[in-house]
Amino acid sequence: MRGALRPLATHALAARCLGRCPPRARLVAAAMCSGAQQRQTRLRPTADGNGAPPPFRRDALPSLLPHGQFGQRRGHASRGDARTHVTGLSDPLPEDLLAWTDRPLVTHLKDGSKTRGAAGEVAERLAEQLTPSPANRIFCNRSLNMQHITAVGFDMDYTLAMYKPETFEVLAYTLTCENLVNVYGYPREILQYEYDHEYMVRGLVVDKKRGNILKMDRHKYVKVARHGFRPMDAETRIKTYNATTSPGGVDRFDGSNYANVDTLFSLGETYLFCQLVELKEQLIERGREAGGLTEAETALTTKPFIDMYSEIRASVDLCHRDGSLKAAVASDPEKYIHRDDALVPMLKALRSAGKKVFLLTNSLWDFTNVVMNHLVHGASGEDKTAEWTELFDAVVTGSCKPGFFENERAAIFEVDVETSALKNTDDGAPMTPIGASAAASQADAFLATAGARAGEGKNDGVAMHAKAYQGGSYRHLHSMLGVSSGAQVLYVGDHIYGDILRSKKTLGWRTMLVVPELAHEMECLERAMEEDTLGKLRDLRRRRTALEDALQLAEFQMSVEKTMDDDAYDALVRDATEARLSHREELRRMHAEFHPIWGQMMKAGNQNSRFAHQLERYACLYTSHARNLLAYSPAKSYRGLSDAMPHDMDENV
Repeated sequence: MRGALRPLATHALAARCLGRCPPRARLVAAAMCSGAQQRQTRLRPTADGNGAPPPFRRDALPSLLPHGQFGQRRGHASRGDARTHVTGLSDPLPEDLLAWTDRPLVTHLKDGSKTRGAAGEVAERLAEQLTPSPANRIFCNRSLNMQHITAVGFDMDYTLAMYKPETFEVLAYTLTCENLVNVYGYPREILQYEYDHEYMVRGLVVDKKRGNILKMDRHKYVKVARHGFRPMDAETRIKTYNATTSPGGVDRFDGSNYANVDTLFSLGETYLFCQLVELKEQLIERGREAGGLTEAETALTTKPFIDMYSEIRASVDLCHRDGSLKAAVASDPEKYIHRDDALVPMLKALRSAGKKVFLLTNSLWDFTNVVMNHLVHGASGEDKTAEWTELFDAVVTGSCKPGFFENERAAIFEVDVETSALKNTDDGAPMTPIGASAAASQADAFLATAGARAGEGKNDGVAMHAKAYQGGSYRHLHSMLGVSSGAQVLYVGDHIYGDILRSKKTLGWRTMLVVPELAHEMECLERAMEEDTLGKLRDLRRRRTALEDALQLAEFQMSVEKTMDDDAYDALVRDATEARLSHREELRRMHAEFHPIWGQMMKAGNQNSRFAHQLERYACLYTSHARNLLAYSPAKSYRGLSDAMPHDMDENV
């Protein structure tokens, strides 16, 4: 076995520097690294033109986040493809996801050969088969051994259920506009507004007081700011948000005047806020020049931006409370929700591996039943059943996350899956109502001990159907699952705060964040690698740094004693200015490839964005879709990258 490893040692060592495999790499891991290195060699020009791979350069990587490191992707879009970060939410789910359970694997040597070369060939072919495409990859921030995970849980909305933005979000947007007009008296012209679901991205921050939308880096330095849809000039942006002499001290952007755009549900309301900011500014100008505003228009001109945002949020909530949004989805789930053929095999694979599987969602039972019936059975209306609950060991709806992770005293109710009625429980155990029949009392007594018997492997000859609950807290869920420590639980969700941060910080749950936009991010990253955009940026940054350093040193020396003639100094100023502008323009061009307004979601300028920083800090794993778990063994050990600081790089950029 050691002999088979030797031909791969050089590439495995380089891959270890990349964090792609552990120090004691197994044969399959080493072969995988070798294949990845060969693919990456095809993407980059050789150092000497003779076919030899260029020396490994850590600074050539597009990011220090795990997803910034990948090999050649199959079937990526060309430059002419007008895909954006959310286009993938509208497209059918990828068809190239191969489950580990149904792939024919090459596991034997041809002709009975036992040579080292043949063994290496089998290992490489096996690794190639087992390596998911970049769109299906799961990336690791913090090492996680799935053998130590006894329970895997899922959020529903935008985790198991992927909504179609061109229908679902447009519907929510339209209903919100109607509520603003009918309930809050906004001008009727907003009923003609349209929602562009490709404009907003997650990770932004809304300045509710000033009517601005911000994108900042991991240090909370605002890199992009817009008032409504209009960009703020650099001087105004810096003076407003980045001035170090602000009398109020450093703004942490987490008070009541700010709102985070951290869910896909919030993109529509943020876009509408920008539209209303624009409308207010236009009405103020129109009233100043010509007058003749209606009563509703006049009221809007005096309404503070923060009140406008609050009324948008209230109108969105009303859409959910009055049932209008849910009723439309229930009448035609196919119109609003993607179906996913990989969902059921993924859940069954986890259970077959001995994992407890649970659903934990803030949606109430009636809507959860609609969505899950569509996802699992393609059923709606009178055809709905509760059979989908058999895929889970526990189903908790109406959980009120993130309070679910903290409020131990929350009441929990049992859901009658046939009638949707709620039943009182004694801290989760069934309660027999006054006047119930003896048979009902015996059934409740059986269910009260079913969990314990199931944990002991006993069945009593009766099918153990998963039960559904509403409300409660983590304490009830841990009891249902037989979990003694939060580290035994992996929870998969899409909300960085409601699903990931609170569960991790409060309970110690392991976490996986679903980032549907990641597929587009990686597509753009790989295109940048193939076109050597990152190399160009690196060279421009190096030239800019060298010239600026030389200029600053010359200015200091000349302030003490004139050591350079005017012509040489002027030339140095011109070169430094040209280098700065060239680097800045190339950086802007690359960001525009990701999104024309907000750029790369995971970056703000050269730094990781605030969203990427939160993802890296709180999500143990992250991926583009929960279905990607099917591409890996349920017993896989996910390993994080080696941490790197600036002095670890071959060359600073």
